Amino acid sequence: MDITSILMVCRGNICRSPMAEGYFAKQFNDLKSSTLVSSAGLAALIDQPADDHAQKIMVQHGISLSSHRARQLTNNLVRKNDLILVMSYSQLQQLTSQFITAKGKTFLLGHWNQIEIEDPYTKPAEAFLKVYQKIESAWQKWKTRILQ
Repeated sequence: MDITSILMVCRGNICRSPMAEGYFAKQFNDLKSSTLVSSAGLAALIDQPADDHAQKIMVQHGISLSSHRARQLTNNLVRKNDLILVMSYSQLQQLTSQFITAKGKTFLLGHWNQIEIEDPYTKPAEAFLKVYQKIESAWQKWKTRILQ
């Protein structure tokens, strides 16, 4: 399957999924790929910016989340994206049971490493750094499968 659009999903769409969106979008841009990356939340804190810790960690790696605003996952978003990456097994189950069109194209971001990415919300900056490192590791596994 040709993957031209990827949707990152977490709970509130202010920590993990915007970080993953920003990281993957930068990597695709650096590789001159036209793959589009976006994000949404299963219980989004609608219109809220990315968490301050998330923004700071990403800026340290040359990625700005300043324009990010949280949005709710919708059937339309599920339908129009080729690949959906979630942060936990519970999100995988919730998304695929709530949205029938998500089946077969929704996976854990940490699928190839068999890891979940824990929610760093309300935790110290170190928790956000761990999220960043897991996203970076997941990219290394996904890029060869997406860009083939």
